[in-house]
Amino acid sequence: MAKVLLFSLFLLPWASLPAESIELRDGTKVEGKILAVTAATVLLEVQTSPTIREEKSYPRSEVTKIQRATQDDVAYAEVAALTVPATANNPAVYDAPLERVRAFMTNYAYSKHMSEARQLAAALESDRARVAAGEVKLDGVWVAADASPAERTELGGRVQLAKMKESADPITALTSFEMIEKNHLTSSAFPESVKMARESLAKLRANLLRARADLDRRTLEQEQGIRLASVDRRLQIEQGLAEEKAAVQAQVERAKQSGSKWVPVLLDAKLLADLSTRVESEEARLSKIDVETLAAGAAAVHQAQRQLAAGELTAAKASLAQAREAWPQHVLLASLQESLKKSETEAVPKAANTEKVPTQP
Repeated sequence: MAKVLLFSLFLLPWASLPAESIELRDGTKVEGKILAVTAATVLLEVQTSPTIREEKSYPRSEVTKIQRATQDDVAYAEVAALTVPATANNPAVYDAPLERVRAFMTNYAYSKHMSEARQLAAALESDRARVAAGEVKLDGVWVAADASPAERTELGGRVQLAKMKESADPITALTSFEMIEKNHLTSSAFPESVKMARESLAKLRANLLRARADLDRRTLEQEQGIRLASVDRRLQIEQGLAEEKAAVQAQVERAKQSGSKWVPVLLDAKLLADLSTRVESEEARLSKIDVETLAAGAAAVHQAQRQLAAGELTAAKASLAQAREAWPQHVLLASLQESLKKSETEAVPKAANTEKVPTQP
């Protein structure tokens, strides 16, 4: 009889688990995680859908071959799940994955996976060196270290926007939005980041409602448990609850030390209430931002960039006028206006020289 198991969110993705399988007498190969092998049966955990696994039992007499994962296979599964960041502006983002890859290489120097591990380590080390030297990686594209302050503000906003898009956690996304507002408010990323922040706030509100319900249920269960417990057991429970509350508070304090107004959703009544209040105030504040006008200004800025690069000065001048009207604070406006002025100045002598060229009879 098959037993259905739901995925835990904390498990590695199935695709990253080392391959294990059995082969039956009729030649059928069954892949999955081998849970137990006895004289009578072989028990496997088999993937039946993207979110569901089933435990299936096979008679030992029908199994002709068993392929188990080795210890280094299991360890490498975690390393293989690592990826080289597509967006990075701080070398520290490479430290944790590099540490894990290097630990694998040290502990399993004999592994058949060493070649892949070395390649991953080399890619991480190479990227880390470039970021440490001042380059920025944005969606897989490298930006030069000598970019101007305005360009860095623009690119920094895009980096944080990319982080918002990559994150499924609303707290992480809102923390990136907070960085955009603090350091990249005049970048082209701002209008889209506002839209994404609104979506993240809606997700966070739903998460808070679920957390509040979980906290109420858990509190009721704890109170019932204390009432029914013996005196000695009651003291143990109360001490455990006090330690748990202290641990949650320590987590909150560590999060606050980062300086961010967004802290993880934890089962603490005051924290949940504070976050709920903050969500309401942020939703009200962001609803007043004219995102569409700012987006039009950003679009006009990028259009002017393309036109200047193509030498279309009249069109670029018109686009910059549209950008100034829609979003006069955009970080690239001043530099683009200067580029236009320089191009116009250079174009005048060329036009004069063209007029002096005699026509052929």
